[in-house]
Amino acid sequence: MLGPFVTDSASSHHTMALVHASHNLGLVVLSLLVVFISSCAAFYMAHANRQAAALSHRRVSLLCASMVLGLGIWAMHFIGMLAMRLPTAVHYDPLGTGLSIIPGMVAAWLALWSLQSVNPSNTRILVSATMAALGIGAMHYSGIAAMRLDGRMLFDLPLSVLSLLAGLMCSVVAFVCQRIIYSYGVDRLHWSWRLLPPLLMSLAIASMHYISMLALRVAVQAPQQPGAQAQMEHSESLPLLIAAMSFVVFLILGLANALLRYRDLWQAVAVRDARLNAMIDTAEDGFITIDAKGHIQDFNPAAERIFGYSKDEIAGRNVSTLMPSPLSEQHDGHLERHVGQPNRAISINGREVLGKRKDGRHVPLQLAIGKALTPDGTIFVGYLQDISERKRTDAQLRIAASVFHHVREGVAIVDANHNISDVNPAFLRLMEKTRESCVGRSLESLYEDTDIPPDMSKLWQVVATQQYWQSEIMFTRSNGSVWMQRLSISPVLSELQRPQHFIAVVSDVSERPGLEGTLPYADLHDSVTGLPGQKLFMDRLSSAVLTARRKATHVGIMVVKILPAQGPAMQPGNTDFTGALRVLAQLLQQQLRSTDTLARFGEDHLALLLPGFKEQQAFKALIQRLGHTLHEASASYSKYGVQEILLGSGSTLQSSLTATELMETTLENMAPLWSNPNAQVHW
Repeated sequence: MLGPFVTDSASSHHTMALVHASHNLGLVVLSLLVVFISSCAAFYMAHANRQAAALSHRRVSLLCASMVLGLGIWAMHFIGMLAMRLPTAVHYDPLGTGLSIIPGMVAAWLALWSLQSVNPSNTRILVSATMAALGIGAMHYSGIAAMRLDGRMLFDLPLSVLSLLAGLMCSVVAFVCQRIIYSYGVDRLHWSWRLLPPLLMSLAIASMHYISMLALRVAVQAPQQPGAQAQMEHSESLPLLIAAMSFVVFLILGLANALLRYRDLWQAVAVRDARLNAMIDTAEDGFITIDAKGHIQDFNPAAERIFGYSKDEIAGRNVSTLMPSPLSEQHDGHLERHVGQPNRAISINGREVLGKRKDGRHVPLQLAIGKALTPDGTIFVGYLQDISERKRTDAQLRIAASVFHHVREGVAIVDANHNISDVNPAFLRLMEKTRESCVGRSLESLYEDTDIPPDMSKLWQVVATQQYWQSEIMFTRSNGSVWMQRLSISPVLSELQRPQHFIAVVSDVSERPGLEGTLPYADLHDSVTGLPGQKLFMDRLSSAVLTARRKATHVGIMVVKILPAQGPAMQPGNTDFTGALRVLAQLLQQQLRSTDTLARFGEDHLALLLPGFKEQQAFKALIQRLGHTLHEASASYSKYGVQEILLGSGSTLQSSLTATELMETTLENMAPLWSNPNAQVHW
C-alpha cells in the first residue's frame, strides 16, 4: 500500500524492514498516571466552576481546567512516545512539539465546556465528544509529525481507525456518566463514583494513543545498532522531567482555580453574613447568642428595645443578667447539661418566660432556643418576642368576651354580607331563638314576622352614610303578648374605613321607666303655669305611641300657638303670653279626658296629647269641639294682647309615625283658628 499506511508487512518495500515499537512499562504507567490525575483535576474544576458567582471567574476557571486536561493529554502523549524503544535515533522538532499542545487544549476546552450545562442533551454530548476525540487525535498525530528519525513511519489503517473509534466511544461514555452521576446527585453516591468519568476520559486518551502506537511501523534500512539502543536508554530522564513539570503546572493551575473558588466562597459568605446581619438587625424579635459559658455575644436592636441595654453594655456579660430570680441562678446548670450532652434536644421552644429589663421591670417573653456546634465550641441562639401587648390584648379580649356573654342587652355580630356570625345569650333570650336558628342567617330574616317590619334597605343606607341607625320595633311573642324592642346598629370599620362587621344591639323598652320616675318635678313642669313641660310631653308622647302600637290604637295631638297683637297702641312686647296661656289651659282642661295631657310647649305654645283613638271620626269630633271652645272664648284671652290663634293637629291614624315625626308634621300644618274653626283638623 502506498503512502503512510500499510495493511500487510509482506508487501512492504524490499529494501526496508518494518519494525514494531516496544515500550518501557514504567513510563507507560507514568503516562497513564499523568493523564488520570489531569482528568480528575479537570473534571473537579469543571464541576466546581458551576458554583462560581461571577462570569469572569467561571471563564478563568474553565480555562484553567482545560489547560490542566490539555497539558495532561500532551504530557501523556510525549511520555508515551518516549517510552517507545526504536532501533534508531529519535529527535523532536521544538516548534512542532510546542504547537501540538494546541489541539489538546482546544479538545479539552470543548469537552469541559459541554459539562457546564446542568443536564446537557444527547446531541450536545455526542458533538462535544466527537470534537474532543478529533482534537485528541489531532494532537497525537501532530506530535508524531514533530518526530525526527532515520527511517519512515507507517501506520496500519484498521488499527488507526480503531484508535479514533475507541477514543470517541470512551469520550461519549465519560460524558454520559458525568451527566448521570451529577443529575442523580453526587451526595447520594459513594465518592468512588466520581472517579468514573475521569477514568473513562483517561481511557479514551490512552486507548487512542497506544492503539495508534500499536499501528505504528518503522521502516529502517540498516540493522539495529547497539549505540542507538543505548541512546534511547539514556533518554528516560526526559519523561520524568515532563511528568514533574506537568505536575507543577497542575499544581499552579489548581491553586489558581482554588484561589478563585476561595474568593467566590468568601464573597458568598460575606453576602450571606451581610444578609443575615440585615435580617437580624431589622427583625422585630430579639436575637441573642451566647457561648458555652453563657456570655452574651450578639444582641440585636430588637433585644436592646426589649431589655433596655445597649449591645456595648451587655456584650460579654452572663445572660442570667436578663433573667429574674430564681431563673438566673438555675441557668448555668442548664447550660452545663447541654454542653456535656451535645445531642440532647432543647425543650424550650415557644415557651412563655419572664425577662428582666435594665430598670428591673419584668417583661413577658416568648422564647425559642437553638444550639450549634462550632469550631470554637457550642453556641446557643435565643429568639425573643415581647408579648406584653399580646397579653394586654388577651386580657381585654377576655373582658370583652365576659361583657358580651353577661350583658343584659342582646348583641349580635353581623358580617359584611349582613349575616349573623355570633350572638350572646341575652340576644337569644330576647328574640326567643336558638343559636342554630340565628348564626349563619341574615339579620333581615329575624324581623320578617314583626308587626311592622323595618325597611332594611333604607336601614343599611343610613348605617353606611351616618355610621349609626336606631329604631323601635314591635314584636308579638309566641304566647301572644306584645313587646317593644329598640334595635341599634353600628359598623366596625377597617383601616380603609370600610365596614368589616356590624354590631346590632337589642334592648327591651316595653317596661322602660318614664322621665317622671328619674327626674325631679321642677325639671319636667313649667314653673309659671304648673303644666308639664316640653320634655315631659315628648316622653309621654313616645310612651303613648308605643302603647298604641301594642294595643292596636292610635294617638293624636293638637298644638295651639298664640300670635301677639300688632299696632301702634299694642306692641309685641306688651302681649302677656303667660296670662293668655293660663286662660286657654283652663278652657281646654274642661274638655279633656283623664288620659289626656295638656303641656306648655314653649313660650307661646300649648300641646295636647290625645291617646286611645280607634276611629278617625272620634278624633276629628274631639278636635272640632276643642276648636269651638277656643273660638267662643276669644274675648277672655284677647285682652292679654292676643291677635290670633294658630291651631294644628295630627295623629297616627293614617301613617305609622314616631313621636318626633308626629310633632314635626303637626307644627308644619298650623292654620288660623278664627278664619274657620271647623277646618282645623289636619291628617
